[in-house]
Amino acid sequence: CLPRADNIHEQIKEGILIPLTILIIGINMSILFLVVTDKRFYNPKVAFISTLGVADLFVGVVSVGTLITKANEKTYDHCLIRIGFTISTCVASILSLMCIALERFIAITYSLNYKSLVSRNRVAATIAAVWIVSMGIGFLPLLGWRNDSYYQYCSYLYVLSPNYIISITIIGALVPFSVMFVIYIKLYRNARFHIKRIEALENIMVVESTRRNMGILRMSSRSWRSLKTMVYVFGCVLFTWSPFVIGTFVQISVGQDMCVLKDIVGTHLLVLGFSNSFLNPLIYVLRTKDFQEKVKERFERYKLCASYTPDNNNE
Repeated sequence: CLPRADNIHEQIKEGILIPLTILIIGINMSILFLVVTDKRFYNPKVAFISTLGVADLFVGVVSVGTLITKANEKTYDHCLIRIGFTISTCVASILSLMCIALERFIAITYSLNYKSLVSRNRVAATIAAVWIVSMGIGFLPLLGWRNDSYYQYCSYLYVLSPNYIISITIIGALVPFSVMFVIYIKLYRNARFHIKRIEALENIMVVESTRRNMGILRMSSRSWRSLKTMVYVFGCVLFTWSPFVIGTFVQISVGQDMCVLKDIVGTHLLVLGFSNSFLNPLIYVLRTKDFQEKVKERFERYKLCASYTPDNNNE
């Protein structure tokens, strides 16, 4: 495999990455602005969503660096710094999604003990752990886990050790994916259990007072909406990152025999993974009622400002 920074795959990646980077930075900055300017968002759930937004925003910032350098860093250390930031932000994004899933699992399953289980200190410690682990994973090559050669083509599979790639893929992708999958299965089973109990009670002749109290057996509409949102997010993660993970393992397993796959994984499939940083906030805006209301409120204010004129004011 000949490492060339001006190959056709890099050129295509650059053309796709320019508009994608603008979208990633724009929507994540908008979400973070809404969170900072509204106290109704000051809660553990949105704290993890904000962490996800910061991670996704940094994915966009790292993409800007990629566009500037064109994957042609002059030294190996400069390459590892950019690759390190890329890996760290992507891992932080995936770990933040896992934390959101855990928080929703506790909120739905252990709602009575939610405040004691999800305290402010625990949330802060979890967020700090996400970033410490992500940064530690991303910058391991700078601490010594590196290749012996560099040909001024700073692409993922060309500059990193195969053992390191396998390790970070397992820790930063497969483990969080597995945790999220188990959480969704448990929540689905819990939801089915509630539905069966409700159906059983509805088939029995009960007094009206008992029927009114059946609401305690139901998952609230807010919990149902959270569960559906989590399913959409998890499906989006699988769709965007699974091809990259699978392609990475396939390429490493076959060695240097599939040079085309090596280029595709480091360009097209990586960009597909980056697109998750645009889709995540989009899903939360479309699926979270508080965010929808805040966005509508902002648009209404902008309309009023746009329709305001000095003549109207004088009248």
